[in-house]
Amino acid sequence: MSGSPFPTKARIREIFTSLAEGDVPAFYTHIADDVEWTVVGSHHLCGKYAGKAAVASAMAPINAELERPIKLHVTGIIGGEVEEWAVIELVAEAKCKNGTPYNNTYSWSTRWKDDKIVEARAYMDGVLINRIWEENQSRSSSGARLGDIRFLLDNNGESGNLNKQM
Repeated sequence: MSGSPFPTKARIREIFTSLAEGDVPAFYTHIADDVEWTVVGSHHLCGKYAGKAAVASAMAPINAELERPIKLHVTGIIGGEVEEWAVIELVAEAKCKNGTPYNNTYSWSTRWKDDKIVEARAYMDGVLINRIWEENQSRSSSGARLGDIRFLLDNNGESGNLNKQM
């Protein structure tokens, strides 16, 4: 890190390298345990997730529908350096088990502290998320489907889900 308490663009790219390699657990070491993560939109993954474990649980069903771990490639970074907020633009490289390409695009507005993401607002193609959800109804290893996870999060207060029309 530089003399700033916030990561440089180079450091952010370094942190996100693990996502480009499909190593999600390595990336999660750079997310604060008490992160506040909001997935914006009106699709099956939208909602507010409190804590790293809630974020991982919420993303597990879509990841279970993929042939192999998703790879996210950074296409742009705005901010960081001397600013606590940085916007990271990403593109996904993945394929669903049914053969459907999952090439979503993302914009994550991230707030950093001590080299970790402490708050994020994620924007993505919700139409693609919903299509993947509808076309891929297979069970994950935990036996949960996207709709099951959404129901659990909505009913135990861990998610402020924005999409109530399922």
